[in-house]
Amino acid sequence: GTEAIDLIYKKRDKLYLLILAHIPTLYFDSLTWFVLLKKRSLSFLWSFVITWIAQTSGKFFPTGNVTGEFVRIYLGIKKGLSPHEASSTVFADLILATFSLFIIGLFSFFLVIFKDSSLIDSNYSHYIYFSLILIFFGCIFFYFLIRTRLIKHFIRKYNSIFNVKLNKKTILFFIKLDISLYYLTKRKVAVTKALFFRLIGWLAGAFEIYIFLLIMDVNVSILDVIIIESFTGIIRAIAFFVPAGIGVQELAFVAIGSYVGLSPSVSFSIAIGRRVREFLVGVPAIVAWLGIFGKHLKS
Repeated sequence: GTEAIDLIYKKRDKLYLLILAHIPTLYFDSLTWFVLLKKRSLSFLWSFVITWIAQTSGKFFPTGNVTGEFVRIYLGIKKGLSPHEASSTVFADLILATFSLFIIGLFSFFLVIFKDSSLIDSNYSHYIYFSLILIFFGCIFFYFLIRTRLIKHFIRKYNSIFNVKLNKKTILFFIKLDISLYYLTKRKVAVTKALFFRLIGWLAGAFEIYIFLLIMDVNVSILDVIIIESFTGIIRAIAFFVPAGIGVQELAFVAIGSYVGLSPSVSFSIAIGRRVREFLVGVPAIVAWLGIFGKHLKS
């Protein structure tokens, strides 16, 4: 830990580059959500700002990364989206993000196996198998949940199952949410574009690591940083309930970094650098949230 901090401290005057390196990731994440929205529902500028604030809230609030998705829905509604459109597009975006992570993770896994086939039977590979399978079946489950209109069927049987009646406003919301999600699957062009932008977003995240290592004067290949970003992303996705991924993210960087040949101190410096970037990008996002949406927060 001390060595990692010393490495970063020596290059502290260049850490502002981490903010610039994060802009492509934020841009494509925002674009993914934007193409899922109906035309003129929300401008791209507002989708960018809301995504920026939402991703920050998932890191700063002690309730896990899923917090950011609820914040994105909340702020989307405040900027004029209907509750069912905000909820359906954010939920669909979350599924696409998970599926794109599976694609990048599977690609990285094949890269790892190609590099060293003995890893197929190693004890550590079983965790990767389990994580990839879990993410894949999670995506399949939610896809069929949408296509088979399970929300509609659940609402019909809710009263008999729980013996509790829902009010008309709640029932109407879930019906509209079900319809919005279903018709989103019909917009194949928009969904394909969104998935493509999400994939680029994951690669942009790997580019951030590449820039950080350049700042640290560490030579590494593009494929290695893709492996680092994808496998740490998988681990963070599985442990989404851990507030800000504290501990989990750091361990993931050290474990995967050592595989691609980085020393523990360099690997841990990547994890610290990611936290520094989250702070540098996050504090202005919180200020923007209070400045733009302060009145809504007070009420």
